[in-house]
Amino acid sequence: MPRQTLSSRKWNKVKLYALYWVGYLLLFTLVEGSTDHDFINVFRNELISLAPKALFVWLVIEKISDDLLIRREFARFIAVYILLMIAFAFLLRLTDNYIILRYFLIYWAKEPLLSAAPFLYNIIKLQFLLTIPFCVKLYRYLNAEKNRMQQMQPVTDIAETQSLIIKCERRMVNLVFDDVYYVEAQGNYLEIFTVNGAFRTYLSISEMEEKLPATKFARIHRSFIVALNKIESHNHSQVIIKGKKLPIGRSYIPGIKRSFSMLDQYTGIVSR
Repeated sequence: MPRQTLSSRKWNKVKLYALYWVGYLLLFTLVEGSTDHDFINVFRNELISLAPKALFVWLVIEKISDDLLIRREFARFIAVYILLMIAFAFLLRLTDNYIILRYFLIYWAKEPLLSAAPFLYNIIKLQFLLTIPFCVKLYRYLNAEKNRMQQMQPVTDIAETQSLIIKCERRMVNLVFDDVYYVEAQGNYLEIFTVNGAFRTYLSISEMEEKLPATKFARIHRSFIVALNKIESHNHSQVIIKGKKLPIGRSYIPGIKRSFSMLDQYTGIVSR
C-alpha cells in the first residue's frame, strides 16, 4: 500500500538515526572510558546529554540544510548554523554543570558556564556528530543534482522525455508532461492536476521533482511544482495557472530564475 510505503521510508530513517546514535554511544564510551576504565560513568553521562545533541543534528540535517543550504542560501545557512552551534554548546554546558556534576560527578569541580576549554570541547563534539549525517545528506543531494542535470540535457529517446509512468493510488498512470498543469503536496500525498483531471500519488514532492524534467517544470514553493508552459500570468509572489493563484516561496526564487532563463518569455517572472 502507498501509505505503508511512505511510513516505511520514515521508519527506515528513524532506524538509521537510532543505529547512528547507538554506535556513537558505544564508540565514545569505549574511547573515553578506556582512559580511566570508567565505562559506566562515561556511558551514563553521554546518555544524559544525548537529547540536545540529537536535536542539534536533526535541526541541521533535516531542517536548515533543506531550507537554506540546498536552496543555495549559503550565507544564511552559515549564520543560522553558527547560532545553533553556540546555543547547543551552551546547553551542553548547562547539562554538565547542573545535572551531571551536581548529581553524578559530585567530586568534580565546576567550571564557569562560559569557560573557554569546555565550551570549545562541546563545539568540537557537535561538529564531529554532524560529520556522518551531513556527508550522507550531501551525497544524496549531489546525486539528485546529477540526475537533474542529466534530465536537462538533450535525450535521444523522445518517449522518455514526454511522459512518466507513476503509481496513482491502486493503478499505474502514464503521465504525459504536456498535460500537467501543476503538482500540489497535500499532507502525505500529492495531487497532480492535468487536462484529464486530478491524480493522487503517495510520492513525496521531492521525489516527484526529481522525476520531472527541469526543462518543463519548476518548483516554486515547498508545496507546488508548476508546468512552465501552463503559466497564464505571474508577478513577484505568485503564478496563475488555469485561474488558480499559486504562491512563490522566497527561497525558491533563485531556482525559478534558472528554470525560466531557458524560456525567454518568462525571464521577468521574479523581476516585478
